[in-house]
Amino acid sequence: METIIVEPRKGIGQITLGMTREEVRKYAEANGLRLFNPRKDSTAVQSVGDFKVEYDSEDRVIFIELSSFKGDHDITCLLMDINVFETKAEDLVERIDKISPYDRNDWELGYSYTFHELGLAFWRPYVFRDEDMQQEWFLSHDKEEQESYLRDQYFRTVAIAVDGYWNKSKESVKYSV
Repeated sequence: METIIVEPRKGIGQITLGMTREEVRKYAEANGLRLFNPRKDSTAVQSVGDFKVEYDSEDRVIFIELSSFKGDHDITCLLMDINVFETKAEDLVERIDKISPYDRNDWELGYSYTFHELGLAFWRPYVFRDEDMQQEWFLSHDKEEQESYLRDQYFRTVAIAVDGYWNKSKESVKYSV
């Protein structure tokens, strides 16, 4: 089992903020990872956990996102010794909020939580809570559909970024040492 460590303001796994596009390419090549460019201004590294990496205008990493999708790989994603993708979203937010407050004005609150002081964010496509398991709409679904809903108790991605990434337009964000 591979363990991927999330270090706010530093990196996720071996991909770190400030790396050049070429360093990410070499890392991907050395580890058998595929690269693709969905947009001209970003590169995504697909592999264990499915990384997305964004660069500034000088081709330095300013944003790293890791997806919970494991595919055929067995990974664990740890942040401050907390298993990110196996800790219920509300519990994870509560624990991190004790260290640094999340943005309570985020228009996607519930779906996403951003901790600006840490340069850290979490996202999930749907909000599902324990109390939803008792609702008629949930109980009326078959077991497979219920399993899908239960997955939404957890975040699907964790991301880190340089200072100001979520506050400014991407064109004005630069990596700084």
